[in-house]
Amino acid sequence: MTETVYPLSLQANGGPLFTDGVWSGYVAFDTPGLTLAELEAVARYYYSLGYGYFCPTMVTSSAEAYRANLPIFRAARDFDWGQGILPPHLEGPFFSPDCMGAHNPSLRQEPSIAFAQKLLDWSGGFLGFLTMAPERPGGLDTIRFLAANGVGVSLGHMNPGVEEIQAALEAGATAFTHVLNAATRDKLSAKDLRMIAQFTDRRAWSMIIPDAVHVPAYAVQLMAQSKGPDKVIFVSDESPLIGAPAGTKASLWGQSFEIRNDEAGHLRSFELSGSCTSLIECMNIAIEWGVPRQVVEAAVTTNAAAFLAPSLNRCHISLNQPPTHTQGVCFDGAKYVPGGRH
Repeated sequence: MTETVYPLSLQANGGPLFTDGVWSGYVAFDTPGLTLAELEAVARYYYSLGYGYFCPTMVTSSAEAYRANLPIFRAARDFDWGQGILPPHLEGPFFSPDCMGAHNPSLRQEPSIAFAQKLLDWSGGFLGFLTMAPERPGGLDTIRFLAANGVGVSLGHMNPGVEEIQAALEAGATAFTHVLNAATRDKLSAKDLRMIAQFTDRRAWSMIIPDAVHVPAYAVQLMAQSKGPDKVIFVSDESPLIGAPAGTKASLWGQSFEIRNDEAGHLRSFELSGSCTSLIECMNIAIEWGVPRQVVEAAVTTNAAAFLAPSLNRCHISLNQPPTHTQGVCFDGAKYVPGGRH
């Protein structure tokens, strides 16, 4: 066994519940009424896979959900099992109306300092980063406000011109969220310079999902080479339905989904691309695609932590010592497996 690695997931949207070892349901972090017991169950599931840390992610949500659930993430830090829970990621609500993906369009809002302040207040300052569209009215002012308050801003679910991307980076945005999603199904448009920025501009980290569903192998290989090994972040975009067996049906975000295998044999939640693949599996897929181990490991540890550093510092969270709540993962010569020095 090699040195233990403690992967950090920046984007876990929820996770499974088990009864006597059998999948019995799921927790979506955007559903109002999240409890500490539910959060603990999901956290322990991710720790069992070898995760070191994760940012609970709330997709575009109601004010009620933000107000009710954001304090729960901070409260978890008072328990030993909660030491792997980092300041959350809010994916929304400041999106382009044309780029909502699976998010509920009725809950979308235009960017505003006023609502960003409410999010800070409801969370008690325990916020990691927001994914937002910079080109919307109020976008740049909101980015400046969040950055000034130690909250990261990642650009995504957006439809900007390249000039608006540049302006957002100058305003304080420091990442791009799940670059090239759906590239395996849709042809890239002629908006090529925007994509080049996401692959090469070193002012920002770029997150990409190497799960063999969202993007092709070549895109991941190019990202690892062109962005630089210190600026690429691997995420899984873990769906609340991760861990569910094939045939499972569920309703999320005003839509209905079914877990089944695609033509390549990958377990997916149709019609949602949202990942049923863990971050550990994504690491192994990247290894199979020829991404060097040092790049894979940096993409889920030091790079993710560097992006989160403003919020971690603000919340007085240090990742310098090996965690005691998880065994992490080790490379066994062919793939990453749970276990190692504890």
